[in-house]
Amino acid sequence: MATFKNLSALMILLVVNVALLPRAAFAIGKNPDCAKGMTSDCGFQFLQFIVFANISTPTGECCHELVKAGKNCHIQFVELSLSTHKPIKGTISDVYKRSNETWNNCAAVGPISPPKPTH
Repeated sequence: MATFKNLSALMILLVVNVALLPRAAFAIGKNPDCAKGMTSDCGFQFLQFIVFANISTPTGECCHELVKAGKNCHIQFVELSLSTHKPIKGTISDVYKRSNETWNNCAAVGPISPPKPTH
């Protein structure tokens, strides 16, 4: 009985660690310097979609952050993600396809425009 409880506790700990690891890795600075203005939630969305194909496309708000960071930053993020996150979903080619799809979708959304002054 004690072994079952220990095994159950170990399994719960493992599941929590696996679920939180990608978000924690992004939050502690494993991202390009150019992405410092991007929230960890948005970084997590991009990581989950591009590398792991786990969620639908990132939100419009996250797209605004990505466009603001720029395409070169996006490429750096993908390269860094590929080098630090194994296994990936599909092939490297699949990851680059999702990366291009993400950039194109986000670029279509565009950056947030500042509010127009009222006179």
